[in-house]
Amino acid sequence: MDKWAGDLTIGVGWVYYDGPVGHTEFHQHYAVQICFPSAGLLHIETTEESRSVETVLVIGSNVSHRLSTPATIAKILYVEPSLISQSARRLQVDGIEIPDLSPLQSQAIDNMFAAAQDSRGPDFGLELARVIWPAEASHAFLSIDNRIRKALKNIELSEDLNLNLDQIAMGSGLSASRFRHLFSAQVGMPIKSYLLWIKLQRALQSLAVDSSLTNAAHKAGFADSSHLSRTFKRTFGLAPADLNRNANITSRAR
Repeated sequence: MDKWAGDLTIGVGWVYYDGPVGHTEFHQHYAVQICFPSAGLLHIETTEESRSVETVLVIGSNVSHRLSTPATIAKILYVEPSLISQSARRLQVDGIEIPDLSPLQSQAIDNMFAAAQDSRGPDFGLELARVIWPAEASHAFLSIDNRIRKALKNIELSEDLNLNLDQIAMGSGLSASRFRHLFSAQVGMPIKSYLLWIKLQRALQSLAVDSSLTNAAHKAGFADSSHLSRTFKRTFGLAPADLNRNANITSRAR
């Protein structure tokens, strides 16, 4: 069974994979990772614990972890924690969690998985996450300052991601030093790291229509394909060539 030879769907703020899962190196990313094993146990290690599960498992934002799974099929959703809530809040998950889903939640998730791939809209990943964390689950979220929400939106809409701190801060009405501090506190990572995360999403969206890593790197604002590959492996624990060669990549971005 070829590892990472499944279907990879990219939306705005989320990435969804369905298929054979392989080994990864230790890595960490801004996205909250939700794993749904379909066949076999999913083995996950962090720097503090190791788990083997056959139920839904959640890995929090920026938690260093790796998959050591020799023969498992799984559905994996990566979603930005600031987009799961429909209001100005950010999901907070510490370490690894196994959510306590009700029968209605489990059925809703099964129904979403049963839908044909080409019928999934641009908000599929967010809708799936919102089944697990409904809007009324206020205890799971932290409020986000409106100025930081504005910055996140401006970054999403920007075609050029090689932005400097002064530009982004000015658009939010903050000084550069105040913006840097507030962004890290609210989003959970430095602005420079967040921009790299958005660049990776852009690169994946490019690979959905053009298999060239070089073209994807340039379109996303990386210096070259080597820079893209290093950043991708540090973030996801595997090389983009592994996905590009084996997976069926499609985009659901608007």
